[in-house]
Amino acid sequence: MKFMFIYRGGDVPPEKTQENVEHLWKWIGDLKSQGYETQGFAGYGRHTVTSEGVTDNSGDVFGISIIEADSMEAALTLTKNWPELQYGGKIEVFESLSV
Repeated sequence: MKFMFIYRGGDVPPEKTQENVEHLWKWIGDLKSQGYETQGFAGYGRHTVTSEGVTDNSGDVFGISIIEADSMEAALTLTKNWPELQYGGKIEVFESLSV
């Protein structure tokens, strides 16, 4: 089964930014070393499109991943050590629909 993780950043103190980035990469590496397929990207320069037009958006989403796991429970378990949680970050987890 495939799951989409949407990463919403927390309030990382400036002096912890580099350390946090290193922990994020380690977390992703740990998933891969455990055999989980991960595809994803981080982004910046966000824009929001509505019926009224396009606006700059400095929202809190900073990336997504597609993760293969056996079940929703397994996918949720993978999020428990995400470093950004300690700073108020959030991960939204969606099960992929076959289309």
